[in-house]
Amino acid sequence: MNSMLRHWGRDARRLVAMVRRTRGRFAAIVGPTYRGVHYLWHLLVWSRISAGRAGLLPIELPAEMLARKGLQHAPPGLTVQGSAEASVFSRGFAEVYALLFANLQRADLLSRYRHAIPGPAFRGVYLWDSAFIAQVWSWWDRRVAQEVLLAVLELRDGDRLQHVVTEFTKSPYTQPPLVAWSAMAIARCLPHEAAVAFIQAVYPVLKAFQAWLETHRRLDNGLYAWAHPYESGVENAPRFSNRDESVMRNVETMAAPDFSSYVVLQLESLGEMAGWLGLDAEAAAFAAKAERLRARMNALLWDERDGLYYDLDAAGIHVRVSTVASLLPLWAGVPGPERAQRLVARILAPEHYGSLIPLPSVDRAERCFEKDMWRGPVWVNTAFGVIQGLLRYGYERDAGELAFRLCRGVYGVFAEERQIYEFYDPDALHTRDLRRKQGNWWKALTLGRGPQRDFVGWSGLVNTLLIEVLLGLRVERGRMTLRPRLPPETRGMTFVLSLAGGGRLSLTSVSPDRFEGTWTDDGHESSFVTAFAETVDLGDGRC
Repeated sequence: MNSMLRHWGRDARRLVAMVRRTRGRFAAIVGPTYRGVHYLWHLLVWSRISAGRAGLLPIELPAEMLARKGLQHAPPGLTVQGSAEASVFSRGFAEVYALLFANLQRADLLSRYRHAIPGPAFRGVYLWDSAFIAQVWSWWDRRVAQEVLLAVLELRDGDRLQHVVTEFTKSPYTQPPLVAWSAMAIARCLPHEAAVAFIQAVYPVLKAFQAWLETHRRLDNGLYAWAHPYESGVENAPRFSNRDESVMRNVETMAAPDFSSYVVLQLESLGEMAGWLGLDAEAAAFAAKAERLRARMNALLWDERDGLYYDLDAAGIHVRVSTVASLLPLWAGVPGPERAQRLVARILAPEHYGSLIPLPSVDRAERCFEKDMWRGPVWVNTAFGVIQGLLRYGYERDAGELAFRLCRGVYGVFAEERQIYEFYDPDALHTRDLRRKQGNWWKALTLGRGPQRDFVGWSGLVNTLLIEVLLGLRVERGRMTLRPRLPPETRGMTFVLSLAGGGRLSLTSVSPDRFEGTWTDDGHESSFVTAFAETVDLGDGRC
């Protein structure tokens, strides 16, 4: 049946492509009708069929299957030894890449680039999803990672990057401006000439998008406000609405700590891009803007009593609800050392954000905490951002501990339920208690009552956390380095990572502060011994 449906879809696309090349009323009617039927089919039917599979997609992807989407190498592979959890990590790691491949779309009528959908029900190019998806692709195929971002830029509306574009719909909104951050992270991994070429392609578009945000989303106080809760990506968060979104706050004049943090990251990235292009005056201007925005956030959004950053409404009153948005200024380097320490204490406390699967979307001590989407469950993308903040401030042990628990949680749920999900229960290795905007009948009809399955929109970032934070691999300007941050509970475990373009790392956690390993590339093997968060130069970073 699946094969028949794929053939039908391909034939229908060819027909529509032919029709679109013609003129007249027939094309004007059939084109939108097809796109509408196709969109609804995937939303209401195919997403449920595909998500109901039980391991039907092979985790080992044959070369001929990879070639259909222009891939030359198999994904990174992981084997873990020395623990009862070994197979949990290995299988979950492989499933993420299998779903990442399944969700990759070839160039088509929507985009001339390969592009990524977050999951079977989300048949479109989403802004912040793509920024995170590109990071997962970066360790498999960096050309795909670039195309995933280029598709977002291609589908812009004027200077505005759109929230989502599908074959059937466009959005009047934008979303968290993270493409510049993602693009710069990829550029650092590329050879110099390729990096400069990529930056030259994206910099003018992203620079114009920043100017658009300054005109359309910046308040008189210098901070940034969402035009609608959906722009934030965190939808039914208690700072915005009630659970089923039947009552929503007017956010157009509410300065948001997450939005302002994302803009700081964009300004930093644009400044770095300008530097790579030799545009020193523009680089300095972006750096100055970032610093001014940090100062405004510290002056207006910080609450000294609670030790958190809050939304600020039009009356100058803080919206006092502790959510993951209160922590994201760490990622952007906003707080000073003392404020950062207070945020970290809240992050690590079990009664707040230090849960079994860490970093829930709402503080567990809040009365409004519940296991409904952005009102309590763990979302890997925002958890990823907080962990990046911990690294930025030098809390490397804490970053390693939280990254390990997040990976163990996502992989552990996959071991129990055979699915990678959109969001997770902070207190359990199952999803039975999770809800999706309970009481909202439209969401129940279109997307179901719980988290979406086969979702690697950003849940795949657990693989990135394992590679970049736990093992500590990094490629920059042609060199690969290792900086392990495995926590004490990994003692005795050996992680063997085979990279997509070549190279094999074996790392054993001997003690909390001692790691032994080997690095093999081009037939040459070298051994090393290192300490926690100590950098080892592995040489050429071509892989």
